[in-house]
Amino acid sequence: MAVRIAKKEDKRAFYSIEAYCFNMGNASIENNVSSDNFRHEEVLVNEVNNKIMQCLHVVPFEMNFDNNKYLMGGIAGVASLPESRDQGGIKELLTYSLEYMKERNMMFSALGPFSCEFYRKYGWEWAFSWQKLKFNVQHLKNTPKAYKYCELTKENDDLIEDFREKFISSINGPITHTPKIRNERWEKFKNNFYHCYGAYNENNELEAIAIYYINGKCLYCDELYYLSETGRQHILHFFYTHRSQVEEIELTLLKDDNLRLVLPTPRIQYWEWANMMFRVVMVKETLEAMKINNKIKGSFTLKVNDNQASWNNKVFKITAQNGKLLVVETNLKKANIEVSIQRLSQLIIGFISGNEAIDLELVNIFNTNKIELFKSIFLKRKTMLWQMF
Repeated sequence: MAVRIAKKEDKRAFYSIEAYCFNMGNASIENNVSSDNFRHEEVLVNEVNNKIMQCLHVVPFEMNFDNNKYLMGGIAGVASLPESRDQGGIKELLTYSLEYMKERNMMFSALGPFSCEFYRKYGWEWAFSWQKLKFNVQHLKNTPKAYKYCELTKENDDLIEDFREKFISSINGPITHTPKIRNERWEKFKNNFYHCYGAYNENNELEAIAIYYINGKCLYCDELYYLSETGRQHILHFFYTHRSQVEEIELTLLKDDNLRLVLPTPRIQYWEWANMMFRVVMVKETLEAMKINNKIKGSFTLKVNDNQASWNNKVFKITAQNGKLLVVETNLKKANIEVSIQRLSQLIIGFISGNEAIDLELVNIFNTNKIELFKSIFLKRKTMLWQMF
């Protein structure tokens, strides 16, 4: 087998494998081959006997993390022709993808798994969820009305993105909307009859934005951005104005959203959907990017088990000082605390806390004096990843 970055002339082979594995049909092959969309430098392929049998696409993104933006590699289009499956080729591709991302300073990676168990073997772990609420539109009848509501269109794109950036600033995981993503988004809205409306206060200030579509008797809101509870209540009243048109509202919200606390009754349809998986590609750099409480001081050693990335598979000395972590590689064989790359990824993004990790015995503690420091560094954070790839 030979894993490498794709060449321009690999276009047909790549799209043929994608069409076969994702049931896109032969017509999609010709459409894609005739387009200029093949970013070969982002595609990794695996050759067997000089024929490309497997491939994946590392899509470059910027991801929000602790109020900053860092490069993230989105793993998409992982595919293998059937005659080469179960022979370790995808393992080689995924392992090589980590080196590829490290060389490009992509500190994080995320993917939408066909199987969590499969990708967990290579270091990715569940780290994003959606909360879904579905209830009768009459539950919103007592919500307050905004000063005004306005439709927002592509002409308001900058306004929408600026507002979204304010909402997501404290959330780990959201993807920066590049001009390309924004243009594709509006095409999706047009083709699938999405709507975008904003709620304004009496000072003509934007309070909330809802992106939604209506199907049958249900209004589905995929994205809801607001800067205060008042703003959220105002956009909920906007949904209520659709009561002659729809009977139910279905919202996609952050995992820890508390809307049920302010609805007339919590006895509604409610579920959590396990969404994307996440992986830290560069442990040292990512730990040093974390922000912690200025009052936290102390140090401990951490053994990270990462069989796919040798640069992570080490013992690190971690020192908390001045609201940051100083991370130094060591030659030690043992550490105060030991953790897998999967669990460390969850801890760093804030999907689980240090307290949860210890209670669930997801880490190995060899020095109990370091437990409180570990807990104070790894706190639960808001996480969300709307982008699918």
